[in-house]
Amino acid sequence: MSIRKRSPLSAVILTLFLIVGAFASSGAMARSTLKIASFNVGGSWYIYAETIAKLAGEQLGDDYNIEVLPYQGGVGNPMLVNRGKADLGLSFSALSNWAYNGIVAFDEKQSDIRALVGGLNNPHRLGIVAREDLGIDSLQDIKDKKMSVRLVTVQVGGAGEALARMALEAYGMSYEDIEKWGGSVTHTDLPVALQRMRDGQADLFIHNIGYRQPDVMELAIGTSLDFIPLGKEQRESLVKQYGFEPGLAIKKGEFEGVEKDIPSIGYPTGVIASKDLPNDVAYQITKAICEHPDKLADAHASLKAFDPEEAADSTKNGGIPLHPGARKYYKEQGLL
Repeated sequence: MSIRKRSPLSAVILTLFLIVGAFASSGAMARSTLKIASFNVGGSWYIYAETIAKLAGEQLGDDYNIEVLPYQGGVGNPMLVNRGKADLGLSFSALSNWAYNGIVAFDEKQSDIRALVGGLNNPHRLGIVAREDLGIDSLQDIKDKKMSVRLVTVQVGGAGEALARMALEAYGMSYEDIEKWGGSVTHTDLPVALQRMRDGQADLFIHNIGYRQPDVMELAIGTSLDFIPLGKEQRESLVKQYGFEPGLAIKKGEFEGVEKDIPSIGYPTGVIASKDLPNDVAYQITKAICEHPDKLADAHASLKAFDPEEAADSTKNGGIPLHPGARKYYKEQGLL
């Protein structure tokens, strides 16, 4: 049997493969991947997440690769983080509360989520919008007079629809009462709901409303509307039960016809993380976000509202526990 000699070139190539293999297996070349849950590509949350990923990547260095997941959104993101399908996620503060406690839109407690940074943007508010010809000053009027109203909300299961139910319940009403009094409750997509208000096919619309939300601005310009305040007792009850941020309002002049602040409650966007995210990583990501508010503001106008000094505030994080890494950072900064 003859033995075939290796050429000098093949020997060099083999040696390189062995060196690279040993180097990689030792972990020296490995990069850990962190996943952050956001929402649809091109939307505000995707832009938020891309910006946070860039800041975090610069802070963490070459050891980490950060991937933005372009799906799920408000209800899905806490579930992804809780299940370990994402390490981080964007979440509305109230929905973080619901997820952690297993209420409203969540059948089970998502107890493995933790807060990193709260109050990234101007909060969404619970908006109660009535056509002017309905002639009400409060939802209490509907209950007291057993009014026949045509209520329109978004699809069942969405955050906006949950707010509609909560608003009615805060006044001791339900969808069934509305229908019993001769009214109707329609669940549909947001553009269709707004069109029904515009066309006079609905009298009342309840939803989560963003600051100067464009489609609501358009509705208010072409339709005579009343923005209805949420009563003090009702605000306090909903804040206590569901982790909303108190002291909010639809601002004077924010929409056509709003001539004074309309008291409400709501929730800002924040960053949540898995409890299993290493403390040092959580610390560095929190630091990266809180020490670069200018870069956040440059990425999206709505992030100009972010105040790092309020990022640890429990009301801006839905009352869920802070991640220990984030807590360490806030303590060092004198924010806790």
